[in-house]
Amino acid sequence: MGMILFYSLIAYFLIRFISKKAFKLTLTKYEMTEIMTWLAVLFITFMMIKTGSINLLLPVVLLIIPLINLRRSNRKHRELNS
Repeated sequence: MGMILFYSLIAYFLIRFISKKAFKLTLTKYEMTEIMTWLAVLFITFMMIKTGSINLLLPVVLLIIPLINLRRSNRKHRELNS
């Protein structure tokens, strides 16, 4: 659990740094959460394919549900700020 937290913090700061330096874009906390969740889905899917195990399918499905809700809330957040 500690390693997951550590890697999540590293990913958070790397995504923020890359978005500021490379794209000159400041991301909101909602967008950062969405990007990190997409990265988690991709990582779990990769591990599922690598190990050939169907047991990791449930976490992927459970992560896609918050992604749909995050996409909706990000859209509402952007509309309110525009």
